[in-house]
Amino acid sequence: MKKEGITLSASLLTLTILAFSATFPAQADQPLMEEGATLYYKWARIGQRAGGKQTGDATFKILVANQTTIVARATGTTTMDITIKYKDGFPIYADYLEALIYLPQTCITQTLQGNLNWITKMETSATIANATAQPQQFTVDAGTFQSLNITLHALLKGAWQYGNLTLIYDINSGILIYEQWIPEYGDIIIQSLSSVTQAPKPQNVMYSMILIAATFVTPTVLAICKTREALKKRKLKSRQAQASEVKIEGAFPKKPFYTILAGATLSLASTLLPWSQLAETQMYLPLSLQTTLTAQKTLIPTTISLTAHTATILAWIAVATSLYTKMKRTPQIIALISSILAFTSAATLIQSGLKPSWGAPIITISGILTILGLTATNVKTTTEKKEEHEDATKQI
Repeated sequence: MKKEGITLSASLLTLTILAFSATFPAQADQPLMEEGATLYYKWARIGQRAGGKQTGDATFKILVANQTTIVARATGTTTMDITIKYKDGFPIYADYLEALIYLPQTCITQTLQGNLNWITKMETSATIANATAQPQQFTVDAGTFQSLNITLHALLKGAWQYGNLTLIYDINSGILIYEQWIPEYGDIIIQSLSSVTQAPKPQNVMYSMILIAATFVTPTVLAICKTREALKKRKLKSRQAQASEVKIEGAFPKKPFYTILAGATLSLASTLLPWSQLAETQMYLPLSLQTTLTAQKTLIPTTISLTAHTATILAWIAVATSLYTKMKRTPQIIALISSILAFTSAATLIQSGLKPSWGAPIITISGILTILGLTATNVKTTTEKKEEHEDATKQI
């Protein structure tokens, strides 16, 4: 009865996960400029004369964000900290005009009404000759935004040449979503927003702890129980220990059982591995042990994490019910559902457009191993039934 309690407790935890996944607050599509957020951009440098094109990724990690100051760590070809200062809702200072990554709502509203005086008054690394502004709908990798297009004819002091600088901001969040620099001579530079990650929310910790507990409780308890049984067997060589070995034959024959066990182990490992990569940043599943301990940001949808973790939970429940109950079909059905969820989580990641890392292929392999174990089990069961039928026929 104690051993069957393992399955019951794990099943209850799984039901808890499925229940709270339906009520989990969806991540907001609207990006926010706040401390801890990271802006991801894709950039391109296009040669006007010799031709050629260079591309890369850049990030702006927001270190300080309040009404008067923004400090961001910009990482691209080099790493530097940039500072922007504000007063009465307008930017009054920027280390680099081309790094003016945020406009407050007051500034956006006034600019849409034709007030562009703040641009020429701002202390920055450029001299503004003239400026125009207009609203427009604009699409980048991060989405489609109602935006403010500000086009400047400016002299950038770093390059010491005139050109047209276009800065496009999301009207709702004030975040820079697109930038284009076309100089009179030299390379054209384009930068567009690919995604935004927000600072971890305190309420997510509770969900993370529930998900982590549900994922690790069954394999942990199983490991403890099997270790105790092994020690008892070594000391007493009791019949109870021998019976435990025979129970592997309950739902799965010995070799298919170990194949399914290997799949469950790989599924568990996948929740600890990075699932995607953006620039040099490895991204782990949201609500996973890694993101909870390190507070790392991730662009991976929460639904993928819930699917992958549920696949892992069910895989280990299948192992536990096979070992400690007399049920035969139930563990097989649970293992089949687990493999389907494993494939679903990997496929959903690929469909999301994110670049896969270690986690997706590992959980795919775990699903394949589970299917192989189930197939071998069914083949052996069919063969045994056929042999039994033939024996019965001979006896008649």
